[in-house]
Amino acid sequence: MRLQRIAAWPAMLLASVSVLFSFLLPMFHLPEPTGPYPVGTSFLYFKDSTRIEDAAPAGGSARELLVQLWYPAQPSHNRFARYREPRETNALSSYQSVIFTNSRRDAPIAISGAPFPVIIFNHAWHGRRTNDTFLIEELASHGYIVAGIDHTYNASQVAFPDGRVVRGIASNEIDNPETSTAERVRAIWDKELLKWVADQRFVLDRLAHMDRLAGTPWFGRMDTNNAGALGHSFGGAAATAVCAADPRVHASVNMDGWFFSAIRVRGPNQPLLFITATTAQGDETTDPKAKVEAALDAADFADVKTSLRKFGGYLLSVNGAEHEDFTDQPLISPLRMFSHRGALPASRIHEIARRYVLAFFDKTLRRQDPAVFHPRSAPYTEASLETWQVNDSEIPPLNSSEERQESIPLASISQLMRSSAAY
Repeated sequence: MRLQRIAAWPAMLLASVSVLFSFLLPMFHLPEPTGPYPVGTSFLYFKDSTRIEDAAPAGGSARELLVQLWYPAQPSHNRFARYREPRETNALSSYQSVIFTNSRRDAPIAISGAPFPVIIFNHAWHGRRTNDTFLIEELASHGYIVAGIDHTYNASQVAFPDGRVVRGIASNEIDNPETSTAERVRAIWDKELLKWVADQRFVLDRLAHMDRLAGTPWFGRMDTNNAGALGHSFGGAAATAVCAADPRVHASVNMDGWFFSAIRVRGPNQPLLFITATTAQGDETTDPKAKVEAALDAADFADVKTSLRKFGGYLLSVNGAEHEDFTDQPLISPLRMFSHRGALPASRIHEIARRYVLAFFDKTLRRQDPAVFHPRSAPYTEASLETWQVNDSEIPPLNSSEERQESIPLASISQLMRSSAAY
């Protein structure tokens, strides 16, 4: 009997650990899409033979990309897609490979309403293409084709079809504040920004080619000449940058990210929605890392204000939100030490983001007139929308809205680069 009791301890310990992990990292559910279309999803592998991968350990290889499409689909009984494929997880996030999304794998693309505008999605620094599935599925259900790109060697983990798994190795210079400066950080991130812009343009080229292939499921379904770009954190800068670089991309959304050089190359007729979390500013500090952050904060904020005044745009400030709230991250745990969520419930912040991003692309790509962008519209007490309009290239006079801007702090670098171990 004593031996039986001793032998039972490992099983009891394992059960206790399992219960603990199921509480800390539960099997979360993504919000259901609200659009009229079912959502389908497919994986694409592309190789750009015109570019050499400068981050690869072995030199001379071509740039490779894994792309996931989410799209309006026909009703089908295809199996639902996993949130993450098993080879894309680690020990802590392996449970996410048995969480299923609202998208059906390789479902036939819808015919009614085609061709559909294409939206490029860019993840955050060291993020991944599925980080904003809550939003991507919503856009697809309303008739958009969303192409999520894993930016290789920056994305946290990319599983290629031949079995290779490539992990992110891109430098995060802010982690070395003793030897870094704001100028050096900008230079490193601006170099990466150019690579991501090239990735997006290449993916658009490949999708346009697929759209022209008669006899394939994609023939005539993709409107790549009426495209938008979307991103979270660093991916938001990449979205704005490609909008400035490629005439096929007509509008961009930056969700709580810095812009770096992207905002400086933005020009007229490039609609922008900037969504930012409004959190309290910290006191001044002598910490070297904080000083670098503050210098980058001030420079980027000044560039944003200049661009909005000159070329117009929208600034949506969400009170009580944190940087990771604009991703799926708040869903992964009830504890903030894992989810990094702010004061708002995940369901609320996701509802706000989905409604405004969808309305923005409906307005800019479909020429609709969504009510949320009307001057007197204020559907959410937590969100404040400011609009800059430019008529006949005339810069509008400054008013009280500028004064309100002064109190809107952009997320700090530590917030922007922070990621949960579950990802």
